[in-house]
Amino acid sequence: MNKKLVAAALGLAFAAPVFADSSNVTLYGRVHQVLDHQSTDAGANKTGGNFTVSDASSRLGVRGAEDLGGGLKAVFAYEFAVDSDNGAGFTGGRHAYLGLQGAYGTFLIGQQDGGNLSQAPLYNQASLIGSVSNNGGPLTTVGSTSLAGAQAITRTQRTTNSLGYTTNVAGVQIDVRHALRGNNDQGNNTATVNNNATTTPIAGEKENGSRETEVAATYKVGALTIGGGFQLFDQQAQDPTTAAKAERLVQGVASYNFGSFTLAGLVAQTKLYGTAANGEDSNTDVAISGTLPLSANSGIFGMYADSERNNIAAPTDLNQLQVAYYYDFSKRTRTYVGFNRLNTEVQATKAETDSDNFTIGLRHNF
Repeated sequence: MNKKLVAAALGLAFAAPVFADSSNVTLYGRVHQVLDHQSTDAGANKTGGNFTVSDASSRLGVRGAEDLGGGLKAVFAYEFAVDSDNGAGFTGGRHAYLGLQGAYGTFLIGQQDGGNLSQAPLYNQASLIGSVSNNGGPLTTVGSTSLAGAQAITRTQRTTNSLGYTTNVAGVQIDVRHALRGNNDQGNNTATVNNNATTTPIAGEKENGSRETEVAATYKVGALTIGGGFQLFDQQAQDPTTAAKAERLVQGVASYNFGSFTLAGLVAQTKLYGTAANGEDSNTDVAISGTLPLSANSGIFGMYADSERNNIAAPTDLNQLQVAYYYDFSKRTRTYVGFNRLNTEVQATKAETDSDNFTIGLRHNF
């Protein structure tokens, strides 16, 4: 059935006055299932060893645009998380935005995670190193911004109360996002920071968390893609030096298609406020990946990444190794099989933990 007809039917059922005049509203989504075998080896402690069927970031969304005249359009999208493993769904947490698109670029406001037009500048740029699963499920190569991380390379993916902008200048793709966190109206209280009485936002109020500003520039010429970007963290209502929190991140990426295979790489450094427990004042990330096509619709992907987590209670080094095979039945349907190992080493004790995933996946976009 035509996607626009399906979207129109949903509109009549749920919000007929809103969608009645729209002729370009599209229903879209993804169903993504994996058969995953996970095991963990931490010296004498070994766990796992069983297969499980699980959902891998399935979603259902609606997006559209309205011509406002003069080359200006109103654009919007709302995306729900669904769980194809147990039939649950229509939960929030994915992107939801409204914006204006014109000759000077696209401006967006809302919750953004890098899907559709929404902005996640450094996350999307880091994803240039590739993934057979489109960064969903156990074979993810770039994860969200957790300090411990289930991946060696982590970037801010999804932010609430954010402003986004994207444009193209002389062939250079420019992506910008500024995040204002929180849920309620802003209020103030008094706290002591660096031995000084300071008026700060009340915990849980708007902009009380970390404000984050990201800018990424990516340029593609022929077989070469290069890019760079930075992220600034403005820690609110706390003394960031006490926990050596992130101050700024600088990232560079590159990819080159040699014809018979594609090579990609990433290098980044995160400067910390103050000094971490181990005396370090920054984290460093490096990654390299390769994709070797075997036919027009199949190939092999491999990736190695190394990262530091100095600004956590037990400073840790992570390295990640992944190899996978993919086969595309069509432009929308992919199956793949792969192995992923994440090694975590605590710097002080040298204690290591290996987390292994053997995964078979099937993904369909519609």
